[in-house]
Amino acid sequence: MNRWIASILVMVLTLLSVPVMAQSTHSVFFQGSDYELNIYRIKGEKPGKTLLLIGGIQGDEPGGYLSADKYSDIELEKGNLIIVPRANLKSILLNNRGPDGDMNRQFHDNPKPNPMLKVVGKLKELMGEADLFLHLHDGWGFHYPVYVDELRNPKRYGQSLIADAEAFECRDGRELPLGTLGRKVLEKVNAQIANKDHHLHFFDTRTNDPKTPYPAMRKTATYYALRHHCLPAFGVEASKNLPSLKLKILYHNLVINEFMRELDIVPMTPKVLIESPRLEFVEIDVNGSPVVVKPGDALPLKRGDAVTVNKIAANSPRGIFCDVKGKGGLNDLGNTFHIDRNTDIVFRKESKVIGKVHLHLDRQPRRYRPGKTRVFVVEVNGEKRLLLNGEVLELSVDDKLRLLTSFSDGNNAVTPKLNFKGWVPAGVRNRGDDRKFLIALSDELQTKYSVAGKGQRYPVVAETSSGRKLGQFVVQVIRKQEP
Repeated sequence: MNRWIASILVMVLTLLSVPVMAQSTHSVFFQGSDYELNIYRIKGEKPGKTLLLIGGIQGDEPGGYLSADKYSDIELEKGNLIIVPRANLKSILLNNRGPDGDMNRQFHDNPKPNPMLKVVGKLKELMGEADLFLHLHDGWGFHYPVYVDELRNPKRYGQSLIADAEAFECRDGRELPLGTLGRKVLEKVNAQIANKDHHLHFFDTRTNDPKTPYPAMRKTATYYALRHHCLPAFGVEASKNLPSLKLKILYHNLVINEFMRELDIVPMTPKVLIESPRLEFVEIDVNGSPVVVKPGDALPLKRGDAVTVNKIAANSPRGIFCDVKGKGGLNDLGNTFHIDRNTDIVFRKESKVIGKVHLHLDRQPRRYRPGKTRVFVVEVNGEKRLLLNGEVLELSVDDKLRLLTSFSDGNNAVTPKLNFKGWVPAGVRNRGDDRKFLIALSDELQTKYSVAGKGQRYPVVAETSSGRKLGQFVVQVIRKQEP
């Protein structure tokens, strides 16, 4: 039986067993482009109000878009959701706030022509379908009514619920009590957060006030929703300085859930979702150097090379195992084997084979062959991060950076030096290799090595011992950031 017929049978059986089902639709716009837009509409069994969730308009804020994504598979007893988890796909793929500019500054009346406007136009249309709009972000520090320190003060955006006014008067005379509603929600949210340092606070940016200290907010999605649709709109900001991504997602979810209760949007539980397992990529160590391999690839080796499967990335991470055929047992993840003949690494989800990587012995000694994808491993304030070649890493002057290593999807016979152009370790001879040093962005940097000599962007270059450039990423030093 082919998959199409099986799908039809499942639909027929479902319709026979359940008299009325909640509906969900998935629409894709600009498919195949850097700005592909996926929109999920969840319709409850009973009619009710509609909540619009938008995340990922700035791609370096994963708490927002991963939180929104968790609502894309929900079912509802009452009410409706419209979910746009990844509003700015290009910026998410590059982990960049906005490679073509800040999309959340394109909602004013006269934006200059740019490739983001087609997405902005769709988001504006969605606002006309909603009863309330939540814009999901991650912001620096912790918003607090009084100044405590550099990270916790009234000018920081993290851990806040942002409104453009305490109360907003629409063109038709209606008034939206944003402050009253926002504080009511936060009282319930904070009651669920044991750590008081992580409580969210209400942040009125007074966007409509001619003397507002935040005039850029007049170009944002929430302010557009208020002016043009009389739509209650809030920015939800988890802190970028929280200790884990899990907490960022959790705090976003707590806020979303409370607004759903305010709108009497009732989720249906439980929903059973079984996704077909899919192998994404594998990280393999060859003689201690990491290599990224995709399923179906052949990995060239020399006889006797030591191979260790370190990481298996799949859409369903539990129950995934690997087997180096002819070595070890059925579960070889993390085990090291010396390869003396051609063989395969077989990857299984429980008993189902979901992919293979072929290990191939070259007849000739291997020389360095660079791959197409270069990865940099760094630590920011003690937390490991991965960057792709060409990415921009935004850091504040308070951040601490450590360069760890770099590798590609080639054979990585060379471990490159990493050179932060414009930074010199104090009291140490500069050999052009800044790995392992703790780099304080507050240190004096040599402006002449920055991009265009402007003192804002500094290249970090991977080089061979002979000085051949293999790739780079860029550190952008910032002093202030808005949502």
